Amino acid sequence: MPALPARPGAWLTLHVRVQAPPTVRFTSARRLAAVGIASIGLLAAACGGAGDPGSASGAAGSTPAPTEPSDAAGIDAGVPSTVPATSGPVDGVDLTDIRMEDLTAGGEVALADALSAPPGTPVLAFFWAPFCSTCRSEAPVLEDLAQQPPNGLRVVGVGALDDLGAAREFRTDTAVRSFPLLWAEDTDAWNAFGVPAQPYLLMIRDGQVVERWPGGASVEEITAAASA
Repeated sequence: MPALPARPGAWLTLHVRVQAPPTVRFTSARRLAAVGIASIGLLAAACGGAGDPGSASGAAGSTPAPTEPSDAAGIDAGVPSTVPATSGPVDGVDLTDIRMEDLTAGGEVALADALSAPPGTPVLAFFWAPFCSTCRSEAPVLEDLAQQPPNGLRVVGVGALDDLGAAREFRTDTAVRSFPLLWAEDTDAWNAFGVPAQPYLLMIRDGQVVERWPGGASVEEITAAASA
């Protein structure tokens, strides 16, 4: 997606599988000094064209996952989780048997292992899809963040949908090398966290999901949450 001139205080729109004119851009941190942008916003928006595979209409143009996720994670208000805390690195989220392709290092990894971190270490999960053109703009910014992580922040990409060839092409195009960019054809990982659509960010610390950004967050918000 061609970049448009940025202006101070501009917000960048994240696209989700329907045709919609981009109103926001996600600018790489490498370009911040050149263009003088104070912050980079990741906001919910349409991603990809109408011809993208599996496109569907929905609220705010989001691309829904094939199954209803929230009950699986037990995260709805007033609904106790039936998943024991020992099922993975996040309390109440069952990651048992969820394995994904690691497009950065190669091979297959357990998602629970990828999201594990020492006590107090924040982990940022980036939910993406290969066909999402805005995700291609986000990934290099997160690459920059992973190279200079605030408070030891770990970034983990959690991709789904499309096919392995498209996922590998996404990684090649975005040149991600500093954090694990994971992918699986199914949406089991998304459903486990109650993520209905990409793009989506959440932060994990000490077994708890401490922040959720359905659609995105600014670099300042991510940094503040990581340092809290």
